[in-house]
Amino acid sequence: MKINRVSVAVAAAAIAPAVLLSSPAFAADGHKASAASAPDTASEAQKSDAQKNNAQASAEKENAQKDEASKDSASSSKNASDEDNRFAILKIINKSKPGSSVYEAAQKAMNGSAEDRVRFLKEGYELAQFADDTLRTVQISSIGGKAVRRAALEALRKDTHEALRQFLEVGQYVARDEDNSAEIARILHTAKRGSMLFDAAQEALDGSPEDRTRFLETGQHAARATDDRIHALRILSAGGPHVREAATKALRSGKAEDVRHFLDVGQYEARKLDEAEAAKAKNSKDTKGDENAKDGRESKGGKATTGARQKQDGAMDAKKSNGTTDAKPAVATPSTGSSGAQLAATGASSATPWAIGGAAALTVGAGLVIASRRRTAGDH
Repeated sequence: MKINRVSVAVAAAAIAPAVLLSSPAFAADGHKASAASAPDTASEAQKSDAQKNNAQASAEKENAQKDEASKDSASSSKNASDEDNRFAILKIINKSKPGSSVYEAAQKAMNGSAEDRVRFLKEGYELAQFADDTLRTVQISSIGGKAVRRAALEALRKDTHEALRQFLEVGQYVARDEDNSAEIARILHTAKRGSMLFDAAQEALDGSPEDRTRFLETGQHAARATDDRIHALRILSAGGPHVREAATKALRSGKAEDVRHFLDVGQYEARKLDEAEAAKAKNSKDTKGDENAKDGRESKGGKATTGARQKQDGAMDAKKSNGTTDAKPAVATPSTGSSGAQLAATGASSATPWAIGGAAALTVGAGLVIASRRRTAGDH
């Protein structure tokens, strides 16, 4: 089968040229057509090539324009993006604290290149914020109460930005309210029941976290000032002159610190002055009473002493007059009489009449002796 088909094909190929060339009409038409159409075919080909070239040139030009437009668009887009980055970084600088890590990193990015600004916004800002949050957590822990320190330490140990942000935004306030409640409970325990401070502390404990914060910041001080004024008024009503004066001065000043100073220091200083004056007045009164009593004793003792002395003097004079032989006892008579008269005047003793009588007898005897001697002398 295959051999027969190949033979037929070969035979047909061999016969075909002969048949075609043997036909006069086909040969003439074919020659004419070929001669007539040669110039037209060449012209169409040239036109087609020119059109193709023009189209190619136009396409290349259009592509060049597109490329240029694309470059311009990319450049414009890049410039617009850097301006947005600058604006975003400027906002970060404005809300950051000078000296913080974020502030310094943002300033550095603003002074750098466009790539520096992109890098800061993608990762630098987060790293700087983490450093600032860590430092802030440590600072809060250093001044916070027991609960705040515990919560801060827990956040720092986790060493993640999320843990730090949770503490700074929520955790520290919860822990601070726990510390505030403990502090108010301590104040309540030391306050006097029924005082303004006691009632205000109890009300704060029963209230909200804001109530507790307000009490510790302002409320406790106002309550203490009221209690102090009441205490000062009580002291004033029962104190001495200096205490009343000091209390009045402190209350009239209108300053809580003045009243507090009076209660802590002033009242004791004023009380010492009052006590010193009272002691001085008492001593003066006792001294005056002692002097009056002494004067009375001296007056009474003086009278007794004078009477006894006069009595003794009278007895001694009488004795001298009785034992003396010359004229001297007569000279002493007036003195003796004077003593007797003085004894009679004072009335110091019941023996006074006997003393007077004895003195008179002695005087008469002395006179007789003198007269007898003179008479004897005259006789001789």
